[in-house]
Amino acid sequence: MDGKNQSLTPYTNTMASKKQALLSQVNKDDELTRLLQDLLKIPSDNPPGDTTALATYIKTYLAKHDIESEIITTKPGIANIVASIGEGEPHLVLNGHLDTFPSEVGEPWSIPPYSGEIRDGKIYGRGAGDMKGGLAALLYSFTKVAETDFKGKLTFTGTSDEETGGEWGALWLLEHRPELHGDAVLNGEPSGLTVRIGEKSRVSIILESDGKAAHGSFAGYVGENAIMKMVKILPLVAEFQGTPARLNEETLRHTEEVMKGYRQQYGHESETMANVLKEVTVNIGTINGGSSDNIVPAYCRVQVDTRLPIGITPAEITEMIKEKIHTVDPSIRVSWARPTQIVTEATYSSIDAPITKTLAESHREITGTEPLYSFTSGGTDCRFWRKQGVPAVSYGPRVYAMGGVDEAITIDDLETTAKVHIATILGFLGNP
Repeated sequence: MDGKNQSLTPYTNTMASKKQALLSQVNKDDELTRLLQDLLKIPSDNPPGDTTALATYIKTYLAKHDIESEIITTKPGIANIVASIGEGEPHLVLNGHLDTFPSEVGEPWSIPPYSGEIRDGKIYGRGAGDMKGGLAALLYSFTKVAETDFKGKLTFTGTSDEETGGEWGALWLLEHRPELHGDAVLNGEPSGLTVRIGEKSRVSIILESDGKAAHGSFAGYVGENAIMKMVKILPLVAEFQGTPARLNEETLRHTEEVMKGYRQQYGHESETMANVLKEVTVNIGTINGGSSDNIVPAYCRVQVDTRLPIGITPAEITEMIKEKIHTVDPSIRVSWARPTQIVTEATYSSIDAPITKTLAESHREITGTEPLYSFTSGGTDCRFWRKQGVPAVSYGPRVYAMGGVDEAITIDDLETTAKVHIATILGFLGNP
């Protein structure tokens, strides 16, 4: 054994024993469960996106564990919280968002959305899965690892504005606080206990048409119907559904691998669901126009949600749509609903990246099963780190009724997530 290996052995042995001690604590007390219940009792629906109370609670929680933190308010009500322990390299960033979908969705909850109630092994509440469950696991793991003599630096980032794009959350922090870039990111989004390495791009496109108002009884003789202009071009927009990804050898390998994990999570929805990762999806979500049925409408606005696989950029799909509809009506205006800086192309981290390998091995160690890799067809804060060249992966619980009523996760998944997070943190910091 050479001198280098001899010097690492005592540290490695010590960290291994401390890791086992931390992992055994997860099931011995109810701190993790109580933490999630507390988070669920503090509304952070977006809109309106006010996370002040939740950030304040987290600051108090960290202080009880002798960890200093900073609340960074980027806009009124939009509070982000940051805390760091240790120093040097490697630097691992833990990331979770504080805001959630609104609880009011047009149908009643059978369990109050801010109760954190436990029933039949599940914890219920708005954001239980997306993503206060993963947030609780990250926070819990952060405070437990703080009790060890780990190497390097560990940072917790609780970001806001994620559900509405992240401009005033993760993006703002990375633009104004470069020390938060780190060497790798572990995120707690609900991945269904898969190793999530990437995500599709989202581009929300606005289509607008102008007409000329007139009395409805004169329709077809005077005036110009803005809604009918849209009716003619929307089938052309819908034709972009299923546009295939442009994949090279590497991205094809990654895509086929992550389809396995996606199939496990969403295969019950459709046998072909995993194909969504290789194709463009188009959803014509809203149509607004006109003021009364007896007035020829002078204006119509349509909002279209497009999700893009690897190889197709937001600018490309927008130009393709614009070119096609302008062959029918060049007066239709096309724009993006979100600021340019938060519209990114599909992003992913390599299966071979150190953080990905460490997370996969941690899953294997904790669950005794082989890890599945996945992408998400939604969007996460991870994309902002990946655009900076920082590998970012997600690992979180399975979520039931995400975005609907009676959202929940199981206590078993919560505990598994925390254990995998702890093992990944110590594994990454112990193997720079």
